[in-house]
Amino acid sequence: AALMAVLLLFAMLFWTNIVPFPFDREFSAEVDSNTVVTPCIADGTAVTDLSTITANVYNSTSITGIAAEAATALTGLGVAVGTTENWSGDQALSEPARIQAGSQGITAAYTLAQYIPDSIIQYNSDLTGETINVILGTSWNGISSADSVASANPDGTLSPVAECTTLEDSAGN
Repeated sequence: AALMAVLLLFAMLFWTNIVPFPFDREFSAEVDSNTVVTPCIADGTAVTDLSTITANVYNSTSITGIAAEAATALTGLGVAVGTTENWSGDQALSEPARIQAGSQGITAAYTLAQYIPDSIIQYNSDLTGETINVILGTSWNGISSADSVASANPDGTLSPVAECTTLEDSAGN
């Protein structure tokens, strides 16, 4: 009985991850929901017309009202805003915003990223069509004006961010 109690104690310590299991368990490792895969675009891609962009705005923080504030600012730029609500993610994001896009919304995400300094673009295979998600984080500091973006990017072209991933690479093809 004492031996069974000791074995049960060790099993519970391993099960609750208080003591790491001594063997490699990659097959059961948890997937980090905050892993960011930033898709690449071709250098010199033309920006998307803001009036053709549809964005859902989510608040990942405990700060009240920033999703509505961002939605109002985006609407003022000509972006169509769909959903505005709290994000159902497991933790608040630390960046100003994370812009999620499916394969058809990547150029729109890069275009909108110009208006949200230090935002991160994330590929989300669950998103279909051109609609993008803008998830606001704790470093949220508002949206840049159209004039400041136009002066920073007079050519109206986009460039891929450093360490981006081509969609073929992320799909394993």
